Amino acid sequence: MILEEKKPCLSVLLPSYNNAATILETIKSILNQSFKDFELLISDDQSTDQTVDLIRSVHDERIKFYVNEKNLGCGGNLNACLNLASADILVYVCGDDILDVAALEKIYKAFQISEEIGTVVRPYYWFEEDYRKPVRVTKQFDKTKVVSINSPFGQVKDVVALADQLSGIGFRRKHIVGHFEVNPFVETASMVVKMLKQSSSVILKDNIVAVRIGFSNSRNCSVYQKSPMLSWANMINKVLIEEKFKKLKKYLIRNFIARNYIGLVQIKNYGGFKFLLREIWYLLKFRWQNIFNIRFWFFSLGTIIVPSVILRKLVVGYKNVFNSRFLKNLSINNNF
Repeated sequence: MILEEKKPCLSVLLPSYNNAATILETIKSILNQSFKDFELLISDDQSTDQTVDLIRSVHDERIKFYVNEKNLGCGGNLNACLNLASADILVYVCGDDILDVAALEKIYKAFQISEEIGTVVRPYYWFEEDYRKPVRVTKQFDKTKVVSINSPFGQVKDVVALADQLSGIGFRRKHIVGHFEVNPFVETASMVVKMLKQSSSVILKDNIVAVRIGFSNSRNCSVYQKSPMLSWANMINKVLIEEKFKKLKKYLIRNFIARNYIGLVQIKNYGGFKFLLREIWYLLKFRWQNIFNIRFWFFSLGTIIVPSVILRKLVVGYKNVFNSRFLKNLSINNNF
């Protein structure tokens, strides 16, 4: 009698590409989880550094490692992971981020609330070198909540906003709609919004992941050839195309996408002046009321006037001296 192999309760999906400097820390944070019933599926997208060798140096029966035959790009590699996973609950982690020791446990428990939970999202913070030293943080929550497409617009916005980073987001397979988009900036968010149309999402109250800044693709100038703001607006318009979502769509574009003033700093520092002016124009196009907003003028004029070399130093100083002092209590726990 041949016994069928028991499926793990959860699949952790790690899409890797040129993560040699960080991949071992990420893997250790996953293997050190309090929740043990999972497989770690790693799909490498033809790395050109030592990533593959480093992954192969880690020996754990929960790891399943694959190398794509050709480079698929970010969205393509997310889909490769999805196709290889065996569990019904999937959690993605990028190759340079760190999970809290209880991250998988909290995600799994959230899915047990109801079979109608399609996604689990979470607040998180950014760090540079030491994951125990937050330098920037998302909106924080005082309690875990369940959100549907029919919830108050502000709650829907919270779900969409927390889907701007991949790591630590959970998906229930039966509610997944199609595949991940290949458009930069919105690969994850487009899937989350599609799923929210037919299933609910849980927003965890805890920070369960630390997102690394230094190795982010958002510091690559070429990624800004296409406007981040326009990419988000096009995604919202495409996914929420039905007439019944007209008011929600308008709300998200005006109150989420067109209020990301701080994004101008990133674009000035790593995209350049031409792309900065383009994003300022979109801030006004999508929300003309920005002309009366002090924060809009502060970030617009500040990024136009201050040279990138000085602006980068100001940002680093602000994060490391001011932010890190007030955010230290938000640090995740994972003593791997």
